[in-house]
Amino acid sequence: MVYHTNSVDIAKKEGEQAVTYFADIVVLCFTFVSFEASTLDILAEGKYSELMRVHPESGPSIISFKFGFALLGGMVTTSCVGPLSDAGMFHAMFWIALALSATPLYPTVAGWIPEKRRTADEDGMKSLCCKDCLLYDQKSYNERRDVFLVITLCGLAAPVLAVVTTYADLAVGLAVSAVMILAFVVATYLIFPRSFFWVFVAIVLFSLDWISMASALGYFYTASEQCVPGGPK
Repeated sequence: MVYHTNSVDIAKKEGEQAVTYFADIVVLCFTFVSFEASTLDILAEGKYSELMRVHPESGPSIISFKFGFALLGGMVTTSCVGPLSDAGMFHAMFWIALALSATPLYPTVAGWIPEKRRTADEDGMKSLCCKDCLLYDQKSYNERRDVFLVITLCGLAAPVLAVVTTYADLAVGLAVSAVMILAFVVATYLIFPRSFFWVFVAIVLFSLDWISMASALGYFYTASEQCVPGGPK
């Protein structure tokens, strides 16, 4: 249910099309939140990997610091979501999530992650607009074009599959998923070193073997009588 109160009555009143439209907006917002989290995660991992190469003795401390605060944040979030949900304050949770999503904006723009700024005057760099505002490393792309292509397609696989599984039949979604997995395995075998290929295959096999029913069971145990007649109370 996408509404926090009287969801069934509101859905009947506004019609299926309105509810579907609203649900699409919610999914789109969560998609952008996921993109933000993954981008910031990659930026942070790249920076502390660089620090670990320069100062190898700092490796354990950096990893402990990173995952320690991630675990602490998860504990705080879990502790707050339960009481707020029981109190019916769903709007408050989303406002808190919005504030937390906006907090990394200033540190990122202000350059708190100390990186060497690239310029359009460097060899191989191409300015796409406003000189140094948006740059494209054409030299690196030409040297490893196949690698960039595979990485880009891997990044686009998740949103593509999300659209396919949402608006197409289950059989179509499974077929597209199988084709994508096979294509990425073949591309990894042809382009990347063998050690990376075997790691990738192991991750694929582990993911295929890990069947998660957490979301479905969560809805089953928490849905109302109208959604799941005769379900658990």
